[in-house]
Amino acid sequence: MIHSISFLLTAAFVVVAAAQGQCPDGWNFHEGACYYIGGAGYSFSDARTYCEDRDSQLVLISSADENTFIKSLLQDDAAAGAWFGLTLKSSFRGAEWKGLSPRSTVSFEDWANDEQASPIVDTSGSRRFGDIRCAALSKQYDWAWEAKDCGVSDGMKFVCKSCPLQQVCTSRTCFRLLCGEEIHEKADEICENLGGTLASIRSQEESDEVKAFMNQASLPKRTPGVWLAGSDEGTEDVWYWYTSDQGEEISTDVFRDWADNEPNNAGVGGRDENCMAMSSTDGWRWNDAMCFSPSAALCEISDENAITG
Repeated sequence: MIHSISFLLTAAFVVVAAAQGQCPDGWNFHEGACYYIGGAGYSFSDARTYCEDRDSQLVLISSADENTFIKSLLQDDAAAGAWFGLTLKSSFRGAEWKGLSPRSTVSFEDWANDEQASPIVDTSGSRRFGDIRCAALSKQYDWAWEAKDCGVSDGMKFVCKSCPLQQVCTSRTCFRLLCGEEIHEKADEICENLGGTLASIRSQEESDEVKAFMNQASLPKRTPGVWLAGSDEGTEDVWYWYTSDQGEEISTDVFRDWADNEPNNAGVGGRDENCMAMSSTDGWRWNDAMCFSPSAALCEISDENAITG
């Protein structure tokens, strides 16, 4: 069963063969995070996909300091606006602005005016919200927030946010930590986009190095766990490392590091737990988890795709 991680975001970034706190080319570092201003011509949905495919999220602006920093990146930009991670969602109160993650909370707002903060149209006595459900920083309002039709793309840029690059190399391979929360299948796709796969851990020595790395790494608060490449979706309780198409069985005569009473296939509501993860609660030993539960991930990266600096 996957457990909850309850440690705070720290400033200690473990990056082997690269500068600490390094952001990818074209990204900007600020207060322990990396920010990217995407090119113009994206709808909200396309912008969200672009960020998620690169182990990041449309930023949920959470403070005046963060808001000011993002505005400084856009100040001389010719774009009409820039999407960020806030959408209008129906609730028992009518509608509320929410972040994209189920666990996110809105702690800061900078709407251009009350009309932008509450874009509800009253038609024939009935309230409706229409397509104006997405938030953007608006050049028209000196980069204050504006409610917009989510499908608008002309002149629209976007702002992604991610953790700095975090990597450790062992004698066998390099491991890169993805801090964006994704389901198991999507996390594996992101690892492939980076030139690798979800990680397998093949020896006690390698396990010790990975655990030391994870103990110093930076992850967002409440991250539920970290995906690995193991799965028993083919046959229950027969686990394989899927770092290649055919897979490799994690039999009793190879290295295994299951936490106590794991794997237990004890998903919420009796659901199966067919994907392998690790969490700080178990000292970064392995557990089985529900494959569709969003989590961070550890990629196994070939030498030619590893971070250099």
